[in-house]
Order: sequence, then structure tokens, then C-alpha cells
Amino acid sequence: PHLNFEDRELKEGEPEYDPYGSPAVRSGNFASVYMLQGPKRKVAVRCFLREIPDQQERYQAISRDLLGLGLPYTVNFEFLSKGIKVQGEWFPVLKMDWCDGEQLDKYLERNLDKQAKVRRLADTWFEMSHALRKVGIAHGDLSHGNIMVLDDEFKLIDYDGMFVPRLAGRKSNERGLEH
Repeated sequence: PHLNFEDRELKEGEPEYDPYGSPAVRSGNFASVYMLQGPKRKVAVRCFLREIPDQQERYQAISRDLLGLGLPYTVNFEFLSKGIKVQGEWFPVLKMDWCDGEQLDKYLERNLDKQAKVRRLADTWFEMSHALRKVGIAHGDLSHGNIMVLDDEFKLIDYDGMFVPRLAGRKSNERGLEH
């Protein structure tokens, strides 16, 4: 990290390792995600797998429209255009708060026999959907892997396909998973 990141917090971070001693990776359609333990907090580093022409512009719009709302369903993030150096060349990354929650499908599987808990989560889903709709925001890829449950509350991650009012009239670069 101290050689390949420009951001001070990322430079000081220690990656989570897999059983083989390599940095543990979670791969998606648009990015590979790594967890770094910094001096004060854990962060997710999303390394993009392909170039998207208006990516920085999109994340700036998402940041302006989303982060100021203080919705309890989202995590803070920062787009770093000079994010990671690979073979002497800089590439963008997204630095996000790490969410230690459980993926929605795993949470439901573990709590399927707890009717009150599942009902409360369904009510929370309705509240979250209503709150996002009210401010004109759509996540764009609500697959189980992008919905975390932390302390019986939702946290949405992976904002690549997100729609915010500043993006009106633009086509999405992502279609999400076919499921």
C-alpha cells in the first residue's frame, strides 16, 4: 500500500489477506474490492476493472446528491482519480467506508425462522425504498451482494449503477446482474 497508493489513509492501510497470503479480493462486474485496515478505520478500496469514460463525473454527481442527505442506508465514499499505481501508471479507485454487515441472502437464510425479525427488515426495506424515491435516487443494482444488513438495518454498497437527479438524461453504464 505505501508504494502504490497516493491517498495517505490508503498508504498506511494493511490489507486483509486470504489463506494464501495474497490480499483478499471480492470481485464484481465492474470492480475488485479490497479491505484495508487503516490507523483509525477499515476502508473498502474498489479497483475498477475497465475504463468508463464519464466515471469520475458520475461519482461526483452521486457524491453531491447522495452524501449530503445523510441517509442511514448509504456509506461514505470518495473517488480518487489518482488512486492506485500499477506498473508505473495511475488508475482511479473508490475509497468507501467498510461495511462489516452480512449480505442480505445470508442474513435471511440465518434468520428465516425469526418471523418478527424478517418482518421488521421488510418494513425497513419499505422505509428505505420510500426515502430513496422521495429524493429521486435509485440504486440501480439491488442484488443480494450489494445489500448488507448491519445491526438489523440496511446498508447499500456498490454505487456504480446509481441514479441521482444530476444524472437525469444519461444512460447507465451498468446493467447489474441478470438475476
